[in-house]
Formats: sequence, C-alpha cells, structure tokens
Amino acid sequence: MKTFFLFFLGLIYLLLANAVETAIFSKVYFLIGLGLVIAGVIRYVKERYIYISWLNEMKEASEEELMAIPHTHCIISNDCLSALLLNEPTNTLFLASREHLEEELIKQEIPFNKIYEVAIVEDEMYIARTSNNLISSSLLGEDHDIEEELDEEDAEDNEVSQLTLKIVADNLSDPILEYVFMDNGEPISREEEDYQEALELCEEWFQKISVIIKRYELERVPIRHWQ
Repeated sequence: MKTFFLFFLGLIYLLLANAVETAIFSKVYFLIGLGLVIAGVIRYVKERYIYISWLNEMKEASEEELMAIPHTHCIISNDCLSALLLNEPTNTLFLASREHLEEELIKQEIPFNKIYEVAIVEDEMYIARTSNNLISSSLLGEDHDIEEELDEEDAEDNEVSQLTLKIVADNLSDPILEYVFMDNGEPISREEEDYQEALELCEEWFQKISVIIKRYELERVPIRHWQ
C-alpha cells in the first residue's frame, strides 16, 4: 500500500511539474516526483525480493517434508503443495497435499491391495483407465467412453486445460483420490511442450498404479464353494 502511495504521489508531482509555468517550481516538483517514483521502485523491488525469498524457503521446507515420507517412487508438484508417493517395501501409496504453503500437510495412506481403479482424465474426458476385472463398471461414476481419436480440424478438441490422475481406493472417507499433473487457466495445445511433459509423467504413474492393481487382482478372486 505504501509503495502504491509513493508511485501515486510521485506521479502527481510530475504532473504538477509539467503544469506550472514557473521554471523553479517546475524543477522542484519534477525532482520531488522523480525521487518519489524512484523510492517507490526501490521499495517494490525490495518487497518482491523479500517475498520471493520467503516463497523459496517455504517451498524448500515443504519439499523436504514431502520427501521425508518413506517412499521408493515419488513426484512432487512444481508449487510443492502436493506429492504422489509409492513405498514398495510397505506396499503403500501416499497422497500428500496442502492448500497453501503455510497450512499443515494432509497425508492419505492407501495399501496397494486397496487400490481398485486408476484413470487419466483430460478436462473431464477419460482417456485411459485400468480397473480390477472383478468390477463390472467404473467406480468413478458412469462408464465414460475412452477418447480414442481427436479431430485435428477442431482446434478446441486439440486443447487441454487440466490433466489429472484419478485413483479409486477402499477408503470410505475419501474413495476418489486425485493428483493434478497440469492445471492451466487457459487451454493449451496438445503439441506444446508443457502438455507433452505433463502427459508423459501422468502416463508413467498411470502405468505404475495399473501394475499394482493387476498384481493384487488375484487376491480378490472369490473362493468357490465346493459341492
């Protein structure tokens, strides 16, 4: 607020310097206005430096806290607000997240054998899905058609704003887990590097969790009653 006031006051003096006819007052107003603007610029740069330093420190602390969760595979979001982790020795999946860097970390722990389904979702469109064969329909809702081909002539169909990995687990309090790999305010082309990198990572984790689902599928086969 003080920075804005310095800019605003400096602008007023510069306008006065241009408006008055007396040369001496014009020079005085100009120097005062220039000094206020320079002071505002210095203050703004200092505030930004302090904020960026604080943000980097908070991100580093958040990343260290996420990395401290026992794991063998992990991915951490660029803003260090969420992470998806796998711990093979304990056969456990972790989804850790926080809304803001100052808030407490919320950690969800799911055993591998409690994972029932995984899907890649682009803007609410399911493009890939793996589920336990004993499940007749998707637990994510209605049976969504998997998108197979895109119409290259339709520019809207070739753009994506959000890319998410959805996981269905045996957890009554929160059965559907989500990890966002990309979330842009404006849609971007599938040809852009940011999308390609996000999709590559999303597919990699989709494959990992798909393997987990299939690995534990046989354990859920119902025992036949002998006659």
